[in-house]
Amino acid sequence: MAETPFSPESPFTPEPPASPEAQENGPSTQPWPTEPAEVTSEPGSPEPEPILAGPDPEADVPEPGIVATFEVPPLEGSPDPAEDGGGEFELLLQKIKDWLGSGELQAQWQRFRGPLKGLAILVGVVLLLRVYASLIGTLDSLPLVGGLLELVGLIAVTRFTVTKMVRKSDREQVFADWSRRWNDFRGRE
Repeated sequence: MAETPFSPESPFTPEPPASPEAQENGPSTQPWPTEPAEVTSEPGSPEPEPILAGPDPEADVPEPGIVATFEVPPLEGSPDPAEDGGGEFELLLQKIKDWLGSGELQAQWQRFRGPLKGLAILVGVVLLLRVYASLIGTLDSLPLVGGLLELVGLIAVTRFTVTKMVRKSDREQVFADWSRRWNDFRGRE
């Protein structure tokens, strides 16, 4: 049986082209060299193993750096270490109790209370606007309701303008009332 050039037992080793012309013309069409490489081995010694391309088998051994498992010794007060499994649960409970007792939870609540309140208000406004938009869409789909509501709105604005915005004293009273309401809303006096 003839040996193939890709067989690990092949006596041929790939060599770069010898002349610059072969390099300029591109790679050779033959995947193996035309002349066999010289193998220098003594008749009594075994042939050297060929070096195969690929990952190094010694590189598969993981480097010690990250511990894959972690064992927690049992606590001093536990009655049976084999029954508790090392005391992890008691250690976790103790750490949670220490964290709650340190007052850090209250400090974090004080720190995040403002942003959480703002986020809750934002979510509430978005939900309110979605409900309002769906209600308006439903009313608008009914015949004549959209036009009637526009007419009612136009009448209300005209009536408010005529009764409250014509005289200067009425305007000042309306603006003072709006300013008072805005300051009450913001919590200022």
